[in-house]
Amino acid sequence: MTDPEHLNRLSCTRCKDRKVRCNRVMPQCGRCKAHDAECIYPKRVKRRSARALAEQSISGQSEAALATILNRLERLEARSVHSTIPPLTPGTVSCAASCAASPSACSSSSPAATNAPSCVDSYDGPCRGDIDATSILKDAVAQVQDLRLRGLSTSAITEAIDIPADLAKYWIRNYLAHMPTWIFHGLINKKAIELIPDIIGISHIHIDPVILVIYYCILFHGCTLRASNEASNTSLTYARPCYIACLRAIPAWQRQATGTMTDLIAALFLTRVAYQFFDEELSWKMFRHACEYCQALNLHKLDSADVSWGNEDDKCDCDDDRKGLWEVLQVDLWFRLIMNKPPIISVDSWRVNLPWLDSNSQHPPDGIQAAAFLASSRVTLVIIRFFALLEDPENDTKAEIMAKTEGLCREILEIFEDWQLREWMANDSNRDSEIWEVADVLLTGYTAIVYMFRKMAVLDSTSPEPVTNKLDIPESPVVMEASRRIINLMGRLLVLLPYVDTMITLFGAYRCYIAFSYIANAILRASDLQQHMEDVKSLERLGDEAELLCKGQRDILPMVRAMQSLNVEIRMRYCQ
Repeated sequence: MTDPEHLNRLSCTRCKDRKVRCNRVMPQCGRCKAHDAECIYPKRVKRRSARALAEQSISGQSEAALATILNRLERLEARSVHSTIPPLTPGTVSCAASCAASPSACSSSSPAATNAPSCVDSYDGPCRGDIDATSILKDAVAQVQDLRLRGLSTSAITEAIDIPADLAKYWIRNYLAHMPTWIFHGLINKKAIELIPDIIGISHIHIDPVILVIYYCILFHGCTLRASNEASNTSLTYARPCYIACLRAIPAWQRQATGTMTDLIAALFLTRVAYQFFDEELSWKMFRHACEYCQALNLHKLDSADVSWGNEDDKCDCDDDRKGLWEVLQVDLWFRLIMNKPPIISVDSWRVNLPWLDSNSQHPPDGIQAAAFLASSRVTLVIIRFFALLEDPENDTKAEIMAKTEGLCREILEIFEDWQLREWMANDSNRDSEIWEVADVLLTGYTAIVYMFRKMAVLDSTSPEPVTNKLDIPESPVVMEASRRIINLMGRLLVLLPYVDTMITLFGAYRCYIAFSYIANAILRASDLQQHMEDVKSLERLGDEAELLCKGQRDILPMVRAMQSLNVEIRMRYCQ
């Protein structure tokens, strides 16, 4: 260590206070000597080691406090362990023994069940009362949505899109042949769309952005149809590029949009495509534009005597257009009921007669599509009455509103029985258009029943997005019936259309996970489990079909895992 005599001397106290240079001459520096002042030099303090400081900081009192905290933690841990491991009962021992001897004794013979842990491996006492199937599935659906939308904004700018012309023509043909006659389907210039695959790559030919939006939306629908994927699922791999191409064409189209009928068709196409792709915000934005275009074109007053159309030829009296406007109203009610969005089109200003029921209308066309539309129109009227019920000041009590809501829900079930739509779905159909036409009506009606009762739990809430949990849907036989029919219909659709996009559409666009969670929660809370054996089998079958679809598909893996985990919990519940 350096000798203190050889260290640099410190400045005297007076010079240090004045912040001036000190010549450090001892015993009296030059400044102090000139002012005849006392010169005092400070002494250098030895540096203390870090170990000594640490040892000094921990006093005897601190050690005692830490010891007390440690003892308390040990007691809490011991108490927690004893409370979470219940004593084995004869029923538990027999269940564990049967599961160890034969896994099929506690679970079904499905692939998902055989891969799930048995009661011996995962049993931890009685079924936990804090299991919330709604939250589990909702989180899984949110993960699927994140996986679907991740990187879309970057891909819309940088990703190269190469869609073979022969495949594009093939998808367009399938779309025109098999796609349901959705909103204003008859106004599409089919010949122009069929020419685009051959001219889209020619540099000196310009295609309007609005036509490109419609074109890529048609390709998106065409590549996801069953007719396009019978030989292989290659066409499904182009769904994301087609959607990215739609996103890429939107900015140029919106800069030129003036509210024409073509702009309306493009906005409605994007509403459906974005909602099917799980891009709910874009879907809602495009639907608002579509409603603005409808009102600017006075299409919501087709049969109003107050509207002047200029020439008589300009007045739209076609039943197809009336049908399209009613479908716009149905979508508006769907956003309002399912996503808590405000109404865009006021029912009071709506002046459009039902197609085929107007005095100047023709007879309804033959086939299931007309029946499906008329049934969906009756469901639409029921939902309108439901919102009027909520806004009626004469309905003071919640019990009164629930009783009237249950009556409306049973009316929806009776509508489907009258039109025999369930019986039609039970039979085989070779046309995608008919399958989705009927399935859309049934799923919309059943989901509306569930969400109408779901709103009963938040009648007193002023929050735009009230907190929901497993008890957010009041128990009702009509809700259970609707949920069971949703699960059965999902299983039927996954057999007819065994594609990932089908499952994403069902769980995302139609919110079918709410029905799954409602039944799962009812089973887990049931006192008599034997009454729910058919429900358990339905959930197991749906889980097996979903597991077959998820092989090699990263998008829906969180959803399938959530369904399997709930099925495992249900099997454990039956093993007790």
